[in-house]
Amino acid sequence: MKIRPALALSTAALAIGALAGCAPAATTPATTPAASASPSPGASADAEWSYRGSNGPEHWGKFGAACENVDSSHESPIAIDTSTVQMGTAAQKVVTHYAPAAFDIENNGHTIEAIPEDPAADSIEVNGKTYELQQFHLHASSEHTIDGRTAPAELHLVHKAEDGSVLVLGVMLQAGPASTALDEFFSSITTTVSEKGTPLSHEIDPSALIPADGMSVQYDGSLTTPPCTEGVRWNVYLTPVTVSAEELAAFTAVYPDNHRPVQPLHDRTLTEIPSGV
Repeated sequence: MKIRPALALSTAALAIGALAGCAPAATTPATTPAASASPSPGASADAEWSYRGSNGPEHWGKFGAACENVDSSHESPIAIDTSTVQMGTAAQKVVTHYAPAAFDIENNGHTIEAIPEDPAADSIEVNGKTYELQQFHLHASSEHTIDGRTAPAELHLVHKAEDGSVLVLGVMLQAGPASTALDEFFSSITTTVSEKGTPLSHEIDPSALIPADGMSVQYDGSLTTPPCTEGVRWNVYLTPVTVSAEELAAFTAVYPDNHRPVQPLHDRTLTEIPSGV
């Protein structure tokens, strides 16, 4: 993407139960049309990486050295095993400072993203550090898996701090009641690729995109597309939010499969973040 101007174990079963309609995680790399991927800070606008063939995920090393798996890699996405998480602290909780704001919608050739017209309009705070919302976008199917299950889609809200550090909130999407917050977003999806977004008529409140119970797993990872830069903080929510089957289909009709396969965990720790975000 271009930058623009995580659960109490006692309740984990409830969160995973909400994903009961999801399919088992894929065991082979995903494939998509050549013009599909997700936005990543620092990625070249004319990069030709893809999700299949000679430019697929297994070949992303030629677009960014960090994309190559080595023993020290801390790459994203990952397979989240809720039986292994460790208890976090209240200071690690994500505090949202969200309000309705104006967004532009764009098909960037990799995914559909929404970019705030004012990057300072919405932000989150973790450990006393503020990260401003740069954009949100979609993947189908989900990039992260939870206890071996994958969701039909995953929403990424990408935030950036003043010092350049990145924090992403990952939200699983499953078919169910429609998302009124994203109704215009889904109905405005286009197959036309453009470097300039189109303003949406109605404001979007990002708080409506976050699960109400706030259960999440936090870990240190990376961008999920080339150049796969590490040092990205992730909070992945265990409880999904719903979109209608029609809304989901509006996205998958354009990008039916734009997710990176899960990466090795290596020596990383998964942290349970207190609920009540």
